[in-house]
Amino acid sequence: MAGMLASTGACGGDDSKKDTKGSPARSADTTGDTTGDGAGKTPGGDTGSQPAGGGHAVVLEVLGSGELPGILYNLTTSGNASNVKLPWKKTAQVPGGHLLAVLASSTSEKVSCSITVDGKVVTKKTGTVAQCRYQLKK
Repeated sequence: MAGMLASTGACGGDDSKKDTKGSPARSADTTGDTTGDGAGKTPGGDTGSQPAGGGHAVVLEVLGSGELPGILYNLTTSGNASNVKLPWKKTAQVPGGHLLAVLASSTSEKVSCSITVDGKVVTKKTGTVAQCRYQLKK
């Protein structure tokens, strides 16, 4: 798991408020991969407008049941959450140009990850290993 985020590279900034506890999340289909998630396409960019303050409203989510030993993620910097009760959510304002990523794995149950930018789900994956990545335009 560490290799995925190591390859994304830290993008600078301070992410000192790491979320290690799950929070209620909207319900989502966790039975399979969704269409329109950018699979097979070059990571493009967002099409939403930028919120006040310059940057994008980003939500990383992992859905499923039970607890995971850890979740790796990248917003403005790389981070991790340990002993995570699902569902899990991390929100942030992120400037353009950053690579967003979330990686979760389970030894038995399927989990889903998703990345939402400015209110629009831009990628979603499901499996025993769920890895979502999305490049924000500058």
